[in-house]
Amino acid sequence: MMRTLSALVVGLLLSGTVHAAALKVDMLDGGGASQGLAKVNLVKGSVNIKVTLPPLPADVDTGTEQFQATIYKAYLLSSTDAAIEIPLGNAYPTSKSKAIVKAVLKGDLSLLGFDRVVVVAFSKDGVSSFDVLTGTIAAQ
Repeated sequence: MMRTLSALVVGLLLSGTVHAAALKVDMLDGGGASQGLAKVNLVKGSVNIKVTLPPLPADVDTGTEQFQATIYKAYLLSSTDAAIEIPLGNAYPTSKSKAIVKAVLKGDLSLLGFDRVVVVAFSKDGVSSFDVLTGTIAAQ
């Protein structure tokens, strides 16, 4: 009886650690090329993004229009519900085009339907924007 209980407790603990593991999400540009990674742990509420972005100001071609981006912003969002979105922070590329965004939200986000991490370029006036990098989060 005691062995069965111990095995059950160990099994539950191990399944909890596997469930809470951070997922590595490829951040893809419009052409499908990987421009970095996002480590996402929805159970713990943490996101760590390391990507390559053109230095600002950057010319952005949306396919229908062109604009000059003056800021990048990262978001955690749901592709099925536009109301489910969390801003993670601004991304400022270095002279070597590297950018990092870290967010520790300290809460379980796994049941809210988040399935994407995006980096969006915005124009100076905020009228134009475009998702320059997108990562799809597999079920956690």
